[in-house]
Amino acid sequence: MSQPTFDPGSFFTFDLRGGQVATRGGRRVLVLTDTVLAPLVGAAVANGDLTVVRRLGRHLGEEVRASLGGSADQVPVDVVLGHLGGVLSLFGWGRIHLDRWGDALVARVDQAPVIDAEQLALAALLGGLFSSVTGRDVACVPVGENVEFVLVAPAIAEVVWGWARTGESIAGIVARLAPEGAARGGAA
Repeated sequence: MSQPTFDPGSFFTFDLRGGQVATRGGRRVLVLTDTVLAPLVGAAVANGDLTVVRRLGRHLGEEVRASLGGSADQVPVDVVLGHLGGVLSLFGWGRIHLDRWGDALVARVDQAPVIDAEQLALAALLGGLFSSVTGRDVACVPVGENVEFVLVAPAIAEVVWGWARTGESIAGIVARLAPEGAARGGAA
């Protein structure tokens, strides 16, 4: 069976007469610089409400699903990651890499725009993106110094965020998330 390929060349349609830009699915998009978007999203971060950024991530996830032709469950993981990375890049959010750390997934984003110092906006965007693509609620918690995020269930996100803020390494966080580690460190 032929796998869907990601074609960035036909992703956007530019209607100069109508003054619109749209995705291949017909959704209108606005092209903004990071210097314009940063204060808007920064205000959401300061208010502690990243719902709109998470919604944007879900929208990007819908674009991924559309480019896959439906459910991500029907295609190999590497194909899904290729489409996910392509959509994220086309919208200017950087280049994503996923690494497996035992049972955990860690996302690293190269060339990500700096919207807020703690990368909470990018975490919300990625959480919405992965939730939409996988069909499961996912939270992404910023960890480390290299724009990395641990993918976790939303119920444990606050705890993991606390560990990360105290300087716990990715390896330490993953160890604490392991079933035997979670029993030891889950209440920290």
